[in-house]
Amino acid sequence: MKHLSIFLLALLSLNAIAQDRSLSTAEVELQRLRQDPGLKHGEVGFVAVNLDNGGIIAEFNSYRAMIPASIQKLLTTSNAFSTLGNDYRFKTRIAYTGEIIEGILHGDIVIYGGGDPTFNSKYFPNQNHDQAIKEAATKAGIKSITGKLVFDLSIYTEHTTPSGWVWEDMGNYFGATPTAFMWADNTINLDLRSGQAGTDVMLADSWPSDSPYTLDVDIKASTENKDNAWFYSAPKGNTIYGKGSIPAHKDRFTVKISDPDPVQSYAKHLEKLLGLKNIAIQRNYAHIEYASAKTLIDLSSPSLKEIINVTNKQSINLYAEALNLISDTAQELKSVEGGIQSLEAFLTKNKIRHQGNRFLDGSGVSPMNRMTPQVMIDLLSVMYRSPLKEDFQSTLAVGGQSGTFKYYFKSGIAAGNIMGKSGTMNGVRNYAGYVKNKYGETIAFCLMMNDYDEDRKSEIMKKVETLMEAVIEH
Repeated sequence: MKHLSIFLLALLSLNAIAQDRSLSTAEVELQRLRQDPGLKHGEVGFVAVNLDNGGIIAEFNSYRAMIPASIQKLLTTSNAFSTLGNDYRFKTRIAYTGEIIEGILHGDIVIYGGGDPTFNSKYFPNQNHDQAIKEAATKAGIKSITGKLVFDLSIYTEHTTPSGWVWEDMGNYFGATPTAFMWADNTINLDLRSGQAGTDVMLADSWPSDSPYTLDVDIKASTENKDNAWFYSAPKGNTIYGKGSIPAHKDRFTVKISDPDPVQSYAKHLEKLLGLKNIAIQRNYAHIEYASAKTLIDLSSPSLKEIINVTNKQSINLYAEALNLISDTAQELKSVEGGIQSLEAFLTKNKIRHQGNRFLDGSGVSPMNRMTPQVMIDLLSVMYRSPLKEDFQSTLAVGGQSGTFKYYFKSGIAAGNIMGKSGTMNGVRNYAGYVKNKYGETIAFCLMMNDYDEDRKSEIMKKVETLMEAVIEH
């Protein structure tokens, strides 16, 4: 009985010490966020570390593996920066075999895909490959060809859809599969027309008769003022099925679909561009050297730094997947898995312990990815001390000003001060990056919220912003 009394007294003393210990404002705000009703059934992980003195400002669940969503792009882009260098450019070579006689090419046009995600991309509108290709063909005197349009796709393996991607994502623009030859963001824009709520939606324009795809649209007009149309297709498939809804009474409402076969689509586009007709397509997934091939034109992408700037600020999944693939150290037949191995080697080299983490893609699209807040903090610390520090930080969104941070952190001491990357999907909302405290010191932070109540997003985000202000004031 005496021993039990001593134990209880010691326990009460420990509780008293814990209660006497005053929490910092940042720790208090973190507790308030954790206790929000919208996170009752969810998880929160948070770490904020002063990179200039090593002090931990606030921490909770820092080693909990959670769904990272798009903040995973910071790992992919950091690895690409370190592996390839900020001046790296994707290359696409267009050549031809045979001879050109009186405007007729008696041979093939060969396109060597270089895995360039920016080829005729809307994110680089000043890059006009169409005009350059047309001028090169005109200069060479090509008016028609007797051979084939050959695509050398050997830079990547044939199947490049990452594991763990869900059916609902793959048919829509944000789930477009990365390919050895990418064109127009591997996306198809489709214009729809809607009438009264509840009625069937129609195509605003007729579907092209020469399209390689069969389109099946089962979409309704809705009173909701949002795009709730979903499309389903498989890579290299020929059927696209749409369901869901779009707002009622729209004469032209554009939805974006992933292109199941950008090689096929580009072949049609190139025929029209050069005035050619019914050219057969050949795909080479193993490299074939055409000894007599003559270069028609060499095309380069923008620099890696420019590509990563778009990838991180605009959160472009296709770009991130291309960067993961090209980071594979293999000379050809690069794979998604090879890119992940390159990332893991980068983490290991920089002494970032990533046990318990799981990476299946480069963009964070797969809901089966797992990452701890601590891994992100360690990465941000490595990049902060890297010669690439300024290049890397210049690609991050800025609170209240740019990218995915434009509409958040836009008032008070966080505005223009916080920089980083967001990651969102249904029930997931994550933020990671840097912020300067009131003493001018740099703080690395990572906040991960999984399985939160979407209906309380506004209230939760107010608490997130208050938490970050407390971190700055710490």
